[in-house]
Amino acid sequence: MEHHRKPAALARTALVAIAAGAMLTGCASGPAGGPDVEVESFDWRNFEGEEINVLMSQHPLSNAVQNHVEEFEELTGVDVNIETQSETDYMVKILTELQSGSGSYDVFMTSQPMNYQYAAAGWIEDLQPWVDDPNHTSPEYDFDDFYPALIEANRWDTTDFGGAGEGGLWAIPANEEGYALFYRKDILEANGIAVPQTIDELIAAAKQLDGTEFEGQEISGFVSRGDKTYPTLNPFSTFAGAFGAQDVTDGKATVNSPEGVEAVSKWVELMETAPQAASTYTWYEAQQDFISGNAAFYIDADHMAPDFEKEGSPIAGKVGYALPPEGPEGRASSLWVWSLGMNASSEHKGAAWQFIQWATSKEMLTNAIADGNMNPTRVSVAESEEMAAATAEWGDYNQVWQEILSEYAEWPYAPSATWPEVGDIWATAIQSALLGDQSVEEALDEAAAKIDEVIK
Repeated sequence: MEHHRKPAALARTALVAIAAGAMLTGCASGPAGGPDVEVESFDWRNFEGEEINVLMSQHPLSNAVQNHVEEFEELTGVDVNIETQSETDYMVKILTELQSGSGSYDVFMTSQPMNYQYAAAGWIEDLQPWVDDPNHTSPEYDFDDFYPALIEANRWDTTDFGGAGEGGLWAIPANEEGYALFYRKDILEANGIAVPQTIDELIAAAKQLDGTEFEGQEISGFVSRGDKTYPTLNPFSTFAGAFGAQDVTDGKATVNSPEGVEAVSKWVELMETAPQAASTYTWYEAQQDFISGNAAFYIDADHMAPDFEKEGSPIAGKVGYALPPEGPEGRASSLWVWSLGMNASSEHKGAAWQFIQWATSKEMLTNAIADGNMNPTRVSVAESEEMAAATAEWGDYNQVWQEILSEYAEWPYAPSATWPEVGDIWATAIQSALLGDQSVEEALDEAAAKIDEVIK
């Protein structure tokens, strides 16, 4: 079964002008980093008395860090101020703060598309020198314990439309998500439907169940994101990759290739079994719709399982977890990695690096399981007794997410600081086709033309 490269999901259109402007005016300059922060040997108390500021998106990762940060402060003598914001507000604030070059926040949550913006502009610290410096990195840190694919996803040499997985290490992975097929076990069993293995089987099953009644509740066949911003491309990537659709090939948009048209056509056909409002759903609305028991199938981030299974959830114990459905090119999944990065303008880089080490240590990532921070980014934590116990009542979840990560999930999108706009253009075209405002071909042809203008 062939596993291949897939289309791009990147950061927000509204932020592109800020990033592009900063790159035109030159890179931000901050205090010297890495080994230039001199200490004689590693000691958790090397930066005792310092104070760092951390900015995070509201997420199980930030919840876990907040729940345990006093442990870090006791260990190091470093005071930590943590601020969290909703994801939308967070994206705007961190980019604005980094652009200013003020160093107001020393550590922040980041991801691959964010890294592209920040690294190209010189706003984010290359952490590889810190990892390699034994005076700054604990001998117990065990960097090789991280999944190689997640470390690779955080590397980029800043070559436009190339160099992914190479060059600087811009962040340390703290939370991983691949994209799985969720299904209601009870609904499928009551209707004699086997778990779909292919895209066509999924569409057929969703159509069969759409509009039917189950335990007094009318259900839709499917639900997922439909919003016209790049995060919609994450669940859609399971279709794009399965058909071999690409975002950009040799510096030219290929979203309107035959493979791209087929992928969107199939996605639209499936989304027609979702609630009408799903055309504007972000991950949050789609997740809440599924948790409410309104849909039989759902494709999204596999680490949503704790929300499905938590006490009081209407669907706890009723959800099945499966690999993304197969297409002509096999199965596919995007890869989103929430990671911790360091501000290149920080005046407390030594303390910031200690915080990043602590927050991504084996002990902390194990503790974070109880706070819902899944999936672990370290092999040892993923294979731990704690992870097995936390997911023991979740059916095949623990096996499925690890198989998605090891066999299918990857970050294949064209690395470029200009790509936030590209992702939104593509997502807008998909929404237009879903709403029937344009045919799939018309929407994607228009999107390709717009993307080519962005590339120029």
